[in-house]
Amino acid sequence: MKPIIRSLGHALPSIAYPAYLMRTAAFALATIAIGLIASASAAAQAAFDRPALLALSNADLAEAITMADRHVLIVRHARKVSEDCNALDCPLGDDGEAMVARLDALLGTPDFDAVYSSSACRTYETALAAGPVVQHAAAPSARGMCGGGVAERERADALQDAVASNARWTLIAEHSNTSCGWVAAIAGEAVLADTPCDGGQLASSDYGDIFWLYRQGEGWHLTVLERAFDVSE
Repeated sequence: MKPIIRSLGHALPSIAYPAYLMRTAAFALATIAIGLIASASAAAQAAFDRPALLALSNADLAEAITMADRHVLIVRHARKVSEDCNALDCPLGDDGEAMVARLDALLGTPDFDAVYSSSACRTYETALAAGPVVQHAAAPSARGMCGGGVAERERADALQDAVASNARWTLIAEHSNTSCGWVAAIAGEAVLADTPCDGGQLASSDYGDIFWLYRQGEGWHLTVLERAFDVSE
């Protein structure tokens, strides 16, 4: 019987699947893979730690933002008590305080890992929406800090700290003539095109914009949430 078994074994034909079945199987596997990737992306977005901010961003950027390892938000101070009040101790007005409340709601909890502002009270009071603030001199000749004391740090020191830090979330509150400089220093001047910073600084009427820098690998990218926390009509 053994020779017969070997003979029958050698007589068994090899199985050749039709090409269309192979293509169908490959398509099914690809569909499953795409579904898994989409599910993972949706799960990452659902678990994002600042959902109110993400909801205001461009939907096409949502996946890239959620995958970023660092986020730096740069804002101009909220509205002052009076437009012609420019002293360091000039406080926010009622609209400005309402803007800070809206910003606080957008930023969510917990507090940001790092929060910087110039030493002017209007920037300091705005930055408080993100947590405890480290102040730097508003200008070389204006070193007095909001609340008293003298700022030991220059703006360049704060910038160096912000770039070198491993903080996941950083917020910086600045002025109409300095906010755009922060964006350009971190991500390059090219990102300012077609944004409220296109001219190199913000217009006096520009309030409530959030310049959201997010890092992927070694590269920084920008999205702007325009008028995100402004309250005026």
